[in-house]
Amino acid sequence: MPKITKIEVQKNNKERFNLYLDDEFEMGIDVDTFVQFNLKKGQIVEASDMEKLQKYESYRQALNAAIQYLSYRKRTEHEVQQYLIKKEYSETVIAKVIDYCHKEKLIDHYDFANSLKNTMILTTDKGPGVYKQKLHQAGIEKSIIDEYGQMYEDEQPLDDILKLANKIWKQKKGPSIKKKEKLTQSMMQKGYTFEKINEVIAEMDFSQSDEEVDHLIQNDLEKIYNKNARKYTGKHLVNKTIEALMRKGYKYDKIKSKLEESGIDGETEEIE
Repeated sequence: MPKITKIEVQKNNKERFNLYLDDEFEMGIDVDTFVQFNLKKGQIVEASDMEKLQKYESYRQALNAAIQYLSYRKRTEHEVQQYLIKKEYSETVIAKVIDYCHKEKLIDHYDFANSLKNTMILTTDKGPGVYKQKLHQAGIEKSIIDEYGQMYEDEQPLDDILKLANKIWKQKKGPSIKKKEKLTQSMMQKGYTFEKINEVIAEMDFSQSDEEVDHLIQNDLEKIYNKNARKYTGKHLVNKTIEALMRKGYKYDKIKSKLEESGIDGETEEIE
């Protein structure tokens, strides 16, 4: 039977040892494995003992890898699991590591959800929808997502959301009715609910001066008319231009007035 002929401390890691059987290197082990099996020079190692030692050492390596992975930031069970799978540890070993991490609170989904909530509220302009999506992708349970998603919505300052909405409003172009649609779409993409968007919109001023609207419609009229002139003429050209301007949110009476002012009359049909 094999006999331990030497146990030496590794040069680059004082917490690990090189194990020699019958004067040949067998494997590296960590200090916990060394203590767990009470290894010593001259000890006879049976095949069954060696199998147990190898399994335990694999567990220790996986645990150390998980602890190092968790040291950078909070992680979920799913994230740690996927990390260890990529490192090709067995399902049994991974299950033991995950169990240890839960018992020692190295993995805590409530703490993870709370930490992410606080960070996102302080550092991003995203709404609860994006927050909940991130929790889902990280493998958090639905009950926790629902609970902390509501906390996120309750704790996010309305003033911050209002500032974001006003910033987006200033970036959008076109008449107010169209800008409001674009604002709503942008806010939804950032994870805000219809209810919260409507609450914010109720606090905003969407008024536009006649001068501003006149300038906007004049620019759009010229672009659309010149583009349509490549394909249409006469009444068809004018009607196509009116339809395009109405889709942009301009009122029919304002469009007709601007057409006449620009010397574009043509025979048009009334558009409801």
